Amino acid sequence: MPQGFVSFAEVKRAVSMAAVLAHYGLLTDLSAKGQNLVGPCPFCQGKSKRQFQVNAGKNAWYCFGCKEGGNVLDFVAKREGISVRSAAMKLDAWFDLGLAVEKPGTEEYASPAKVPATPLEVAPPAKELPALNPPLTFTLKTLDPHHASLAALGLQPTTLQLFDAGYCTKGLLKGRLAIPIHNDHGELVAYAGLAVGEDETPRYLFPPNFHPALEVMNLHRLPELAGDNEVLYLVPEVEDVLRLAGSGVVAVLGLFDGSLSLKQEEALAGALTLFERLVLVGEDFEDRTVARLAGHAAVRWILDIQNDSLREEEA
Repeated sequence: MPQGFVSFAEVKRAVSMAAVLAHYGLLTDLSAKGQNLVGPCPFCQGKSKRQFQVNAGKNAWYCFGCKEGGNVLDFVAKREGISVRSAAMKLDAWFDLGLAVEKPGTEEYASPAKVPATPLEVAPPAKELPALNPPLTFTLKTLDPHHASLAALGLQPTTLQLFDAGYCTKGLLKGRLAIPIHNDHGELVAYAGLAVGEDETPRYLFPPNFHPALEVMNLHRLPELAGDNEVLYLVPEVEDVLRLAGSGVVAVLGLFDGSLSLKQEEALAGALTLFERLVLVGEDFEDRTVARLAGHAAVRWILDIQNDSLREEEA
């Protein structure tokens, strides 16, 4: 292949993800879901038939199994095991674009699905975290979503049932609302214990060996939610996820204290390849969290999390 120069931007504008998938004979493996194409991943061959998703509007792809994604250049580079520059040259030849010129050149390229090497605002040094939270070997089977004590939280029993949450009557979380926390593979890794009374402290209780900075609340449901929604909502705490879900906002993820770890940022950056924009809801985000997320997507910020017409205003 000629070692010339080709504009990455022009190649991305000229070639759609659908065309690339068709070139590899992969398009028939995918089905339409809202604005997305979904199906098994052609790379990791995972068991889920929803983990690989293509956003036609953004001309981007993401796999929830590989935790990788990007545009047409990233896909071809990964598929062929070559550099992004070589992928651009291949696409130019395959689709007869006529964009390559016979002269040396380079063009800086960064995949939108990967975290920038230098965020807009660097987070302060954090204590070293383990690679993951180990899955729990048990489930709490007696949680009561209808318990009278939960009325003070203003959360509907149907919402609590959706998240398998309920009032806990024994153990570490006794007298609290126990909310299951899953990792991005859907494995149960902890229960968050939310205080029922306003004056009860601390507001949240977590198991001693659980590290919230490794997880994003509700992320494991995103393969089912992407495609039907153009907007992804992010809230600063676990309770806020339930509150928005109860008002009909289904594509909602949550942090744990308004701060953003690098692991959480990477997960959100990948998820955002499937959505048109990100809306932050609530007042308790750290300023650096907002600044860093703005490096990945067009961000809007709504301060009033109690707004019942939230979905209609932002859709």
